Amino acid sequence: MTAGLVRPGAGTLITYASSPLEILAGGDGEGSWAAATIEIPAFFRGPVPHVHDTFDEALFVVSGTLLVTTGTADPEEAPAGSFINAPRGTRHTFSNPTDTPVRVLGLWSPPREGLDFMRAVGAVLPAAGAPDPDAVRAVYEAHHSRLVP
Repeated sequence: MTAGLVRPGAGTLITYASSPLEILAGGDGEGSWAAATIEIPAFFRGPVPHVHDTFDEALFVVSGTLLVTTGTADPEEAPAGSFINAPRGTRHTFSNPTDTPVRVLGLWSPPREGLDFMRAVGAVLPAAGAPDPDAVRAVYEAHHSRLVP
């Protein structure tokens, strides 16, 4: 994507846990970050706690409330307006235990690694229920990330 304004609906759509993820910036490697809006489905169990070794990840909660864990801390609520920062090497996970979808802005740096990971993991995470652990592990390993329960 080139510099400039990206209006709602003008980004590149992919699927994350059977929900839309719209890539707004950074998809072609320009700049130092990527951004995408993501709808986290109601009752989404979330990914297994994990670490990314080669990219940073952050989430800004636009609407709704996520349940978030970073490092070894207990899970805590992240209501709209919250910013969750998971620099590379930081154990993290999130879920949506509510009956309402949560809208977030995701950020990744460097952009290509983060978006390639999101495309791959989004394809194997179901909107409801547990994912296939072997499929999830394979995606994480292929993208320089580790499951850290």
